Amino acid sequence: MHLPPDNKLTLLIPPDVPASACLKDGRELFHAGDIFGTQWSLCLLRKGSTNPANDEAYREQVVKACRQTLELIDSQMSLWRANSLIAQYNRLPAGKRLSLHDPMATVVRKALVQSEKTGGAFHPGLYEAVEHWGFGATNIEHPIASGLAFARRRNGAQPPRFRMEGSELEKTAEHSLDLNGIAKGYAVDLLCDLIRSHPDTASCLVEIGGELKGFGTRADGMPFWTELASSGDPGTPAYRAALYGWACATSGESERSHQAENIVYSHIIDPRTNASSTSDLIAATVFDKECAKADALATALIVMGASKALTFAYAHNIPCVLTHRDQAAPILSEAMIEWA
Repeated sequence: MHLPPDNKLTLLIPPDVPASACLKDGRELFHAGDIFGTQWSLCLLRKGSTNPANDEAYREQVVKACRQTLELIDSQMSLWRANSLIAQYNRLPAGKRLSLHDPMATVVRKALVQSEKTGGAFHPGLYEAVEHWGFGATNIEHPIASGLAFARRRNGAQPPRFRMEGSELEKTAEHSLDLNGIAKGYAVDLLCDLIRSHPDTASCLVEIGGELKGFGTRADGMPFWTELASSGDPGTPAYRAALYGWACATSGESERSHQAENIVYSHIIDPRTNASSTSDLIAATVFDKECAKADALATALIVMGASKALTFAYAHNIPCVLTHRDQAAPILSEAMIEWA
């Protein structure tokens, strides 16, 4: 456990900074837009050996390819689209199977791996709970009452075990898929790989709704940075972390929640109770080479609570920053301390 000095901004640098992370000769280009009900942005460094007159054509080419990828992800995994692949799966009768296409098939496999790894603290089968608590696509007039009633009805019920053979996923009785806890991170991974594959790209930073991944450096030789807020207050960052080939994902109750009688009901659902998480953590930021994995783990650590989360992070060498409900400063895992 590690707490930052009061009123100081601590730099976090990954211990495996590659030799290639040196000053890049190039020109920075930017893009920002809307996707998945949030914002996405790119910072592109185009190689200095290219013709500056073609910078805009390069930027447009990259952005167009990214948009096509994002549209594919949305068309398969959006719960807000009635004809999406995930909506088709969720409408299946129990016992029926649906053949999934990539990228959804890959995301489901990754989700099931993280669910198993975290002992179910992250779970992709919480569609009904998310809907009843008013955090899904359905407009719920009284979400707290609806959510509490749903949790009481499901009291003691075990989270579902999804069965996937090849690309076919079997529909589980009374449970449906919600991939929002991992799909955004996977989209970041996919865009980063897409941009890196372009021969004109020297380095880049991809961000979707606060989930980030960067490789290489900026034109001035500095890394792509992300600031980690103290106690959830974005105006008082405690840490500034460098993304040398790393991804960063944050989950917390400040993102979406309901409040009544001084009780905060977070969008983070505990799979064991089908209710909003009541752990002593209100936020978690996780670093990993894969943004999809970081995305899922950030949610799982909050559900676990501080003590179990730190034990889990130590066992799996996870760099993370945890925000405790009753402590003024964030807590760093052992792997995260190595960055300080």
